[in-house]
Amino acid sequence: MGEAEAAPADTIRADWGAHFEAAGARGTFVLLDTETGQVSRFDPGRAAERFSPASTSKVFNALVFLDRGVVTDPDSMLAWDGIDRRMDAWNRDHSLRTGVEFSAVWLFQRLAREVGQSGYDEVFARQPYGNSTMGEPLDMAWLNGTLRISADEQVRFLDGLRCGTLGFSPDAQATTREILPELASGDGWVLRAKTGWGIPDGEPSIGWLVGWVEREEGDLVFAMNATEASAGSFDIGPGRLQIVRAVLGGEGFLSGD
Repeated sequence: MGEAEAAPADTIRADWGAHFEAAGARGTFVLLDTETGQVSRFDPGRAAERFSPASTSKVFNALVFLDRGVVTDPDSMLAWDGIDRRMDAWNRDHSLRTGVEFSAVWLFQRLAREVGQSGYDEVFARQPYGNSTMGEPLDMAWLNGTLRISADEQVRFLDGLRCGTLGFSPDAQATTREILPELASGDGWVLRAKTGWGIPDGEPSIGWLVGWVEREEGDLVFAMNATEASAGSFDIGPGRLQIVRAVLGGEGFLSGD
């Protein structure tokens, strides 16, 4: 029997920094090529640093809600509480699917309270997520900086979801994969990802985009986070996808876009 082929060494891609500079941002990008096992990083130090996950935590929370039976149908609507919030898209009834798509904070806060601290403690014991800490108030943990995760950890977690190997039921993982929003597609590829925009207490605003690109040649799992390079330099909303498209497109992974 021949020796197992060694995994390729991780690479540092300093050239990807140009895409952050073009967007007026500083940040990190981690990319896993699942066909080869190659992991490439821009700014490995920042890739290992934990930040508030903001709305990218909705992927984790969707798994928790489905696994624990707090949500049994991703398309079942929950009634809006009538409180006017800053995003018009939040001010209506939502299902888990649309809640993920529109990052409806009230929906995830309500369901998180149903899970409760003991419920999260049980989940973290079998499936860590970043620092596995849901502080008080529990329904603000992914907003106020209590819950934290690195880009490296995001990639490992997402790859586990992609493969169905996380510590959640197979059905919960399959449903979460299915409701992960499709943000772009082209000839032979589909980009599925979750955005995040965090303003944790006393810290700069941070933008996230995490997910994977489905391809016949092998999926690509990625995590990107960024903050503004100088005051007002980075438009987080469109800037997140701009950077991800630039990195992946520059590598030739988004042909026919």
